[in-house]
Amino acid sequence: MDESRRPAQRDGDQPYKKGGTSGQGGRGRFVNNRGRSSSPTGDSTSTAAEELAEYVITVLARDPDAVQITRSAGGYGRARLTVQCDPSVTGRLIGKEGRTITALRQVVRAVAGRYGKRVDIEVALSND
Repeated sequence: MDESRRPAQRDGDQPYKKGGTSGQGGRGRFVNNRGRSSSPTGDSTSTAAEELAEYVITVLARDPDAVQITRSAGGYGRARLTVQCDPSVTGRLIGKEGRTITALRQVVRAVAGRYGKRVDIEVALSND
């Protein structure tokens, strides 16, 4: 073996822990915030995931007046966003073979999951 290269040294007799030694019990640098932001009463306060969904939907629609978003609580830690929009905007929100709305739902669920919540998005045509 070359003198300039030496084998990696372990930290004593400690077994290797993934994520380093950040003082979090080997959980890595990401902290699980599950349940910290949800209130025991299950009220329908706004969360970051709901606000993110509303923002992305209004940007995709290109016309904020063509979209109406209704929030409703679905129980403890659950929320439902019902999006009513014009038929001309519906195609833009759903995307080709539903890829856009599926991606939006995945991103919103990932953000909501960090806070121990679940946010569902439903797209409906406007009755106007």
